[in-house]
Amino acid sequence: MIELDGITDDQKNKLTLQLTQIMEQWKLADQDQITLLGLPKSFKARHLYLYRRGDKSFDFDQTSINRSEMILGIHESLGTTFPTNREYASIWLKRPVKKFKHKAPLELMLSGDTGMKRVWFFLDCTQSWKD
Repeated sequence: MIELDGITDDQKNKLTLQLTQIMEQWKLADQDQITLLGLPKSFKARHLYLYRRGDKSFDFDQTSINRSEMILGIHESLGTTFPTNREYASIWLKRPVKKFKHKAPLELMLSGDTGMKRVWFFLDCTQSWKD
């Protein structure tokens, strides 16, 4: 689990770059990227290029840290699910899934933390285990 208090500026830059690269691999629209990260409504899509280049890091709060952790977990799980074809992760996120009542996983993820957790738990069953 990523702790907001212990994260350095260098780690914020690396996390920002990693998140933007993942969402570019998933071929997500700019507004979807902003929504998934839980960035403020005042955040402009045209500014994303600064973050994609590594020039700037997101202003992380605990909500965006939690969402970042879920995005990283989903990305890792998709890599395990589709180890020979990373491109399929982008396709899978946008196709209806029977388990999700024929909604696309991306649609659930965009609905908020609960939807993101549902997708992550579906892909990585170890996330829903109890101690």
